[in-house]
Amino acid sequence: MYRIVNDFEKHTSFGSKQELIKLACGNEVKAYEILSIHEIIQFIGYAKYRNKSIGNVYFRGQTDLYGGNMIPSLFRNVKNIPKVQSSFSRSIKSVKLDYRRIETFDRAILEPILQHYGLKTPWIDVVDNIWVALWFALHESKSIIINNREYVHYYDSRQEYAYIVLMASDATTAVEPHGVYEGKQTTVVDLRKGTPSFFVRPHAQHAYMIKKNELLDADYSDLIVGIIKIPTSLGQKWIGESDFLKLNSLFPSPHFDSGYKYLLKHYPETVSAKNYGSIQILSD
Repeated sequence: MYRIVNDFEKHTSFGSKQELIKLACGNEVKAYEILSIHEIIQFIGYAKYRNKSIGNVYFRGQTDLYGGNMIPSLFRNVKNIPKVQSSFSRSIKSVKLDYRRIETFDRAILEPILQHYGLKTPWIDVVDNIWVALWFALHESKSIIINNREYVHYYDSRQEYAYIVLMASDATTAVEPHGVYEGKQTTVVDLRKGTPSFFVRPHAQHAYMIKKNELLDADYSDLIVGIIKIPTSLGQKWIGESDFLKLNSLFPSPHFDSGYKYLLKHYPETVSAKNYGSIQILSD
C-alpha cells in the first residue's frame, strides 16, 4: 500500500551506503547511511513525495531497529494480545479525571495524551520535526518503578548509529475532536491540535500518535517506508547546543507544564505501572 523508499540512490548524487533490513511484516527496507544535512532533507522529501497520494509521512527517532519490529508499548513482550487489549480498555475506562477543570480536553484523545506522558497504549509516538526525531535517535533511556511510579533517565546514546524511521499513514480525513484524522488502515492524532497548550510537552516535541484501526494487529512495521542511518557522533554534531533540543525543553518540568502537573496529581497510582506504565517522572 505505502511506497517504500528503496531506490533513493537513483535520485541523488550523494552515493549513500545501504543496508537491507527485513521487517517483521516481511517487507524489506533499505537503511541509507546519510552523512549530509542536504541529503537527509532530500530523502525525507522523496519519501513524502512518493506517498503524497496515499497519506502523510512522519518520523520516529530510535537508537536501534529492534530486529525490524515496530510494536506499540502495550503489546511488547505479550503473548495474549486480545486479553491485554481487553484488560487495558477496562483500565482506561476506570480512570476518572476531573475533565470539568480542563474545558478543551476531549476524552477521545485520552489514550494518546496519556501515552505521551508515559502510559503503555496501542499507539506509536511519531513527530513531524526531523530535529526532534534526531534527538530521540541520539538518546537512550532506562527506568525504574518505585511505588507504582516510573522514573525515567535519559542519557547520550552509546550506540554507533542513530536511526530515523519514516512511517506512513493514510489518516487524512479530519474528524471530531479537532486534531484526530482517520483513514482505512490508521488513525492519527496531532496532539498540538488535540490538547490545549498548558500541556506543554506535546507542543515542544511536535508530537503525533499513530494507531492501526485493527486493534489486535500488534505489528506496525508495514507502515515503515524509509530508514535513515546516521553515525551517532555526526548526529550529535548536528544537534549542537540548541536550547530547543535540550532535555528540559523537550520534557518541561511540572513547574512549566501545567498539564503534566495535573496528570501527576490526578492520575491514579492504583493502575499497575508494570503492566500499563504510569505518568513518568524524569530523573537525573
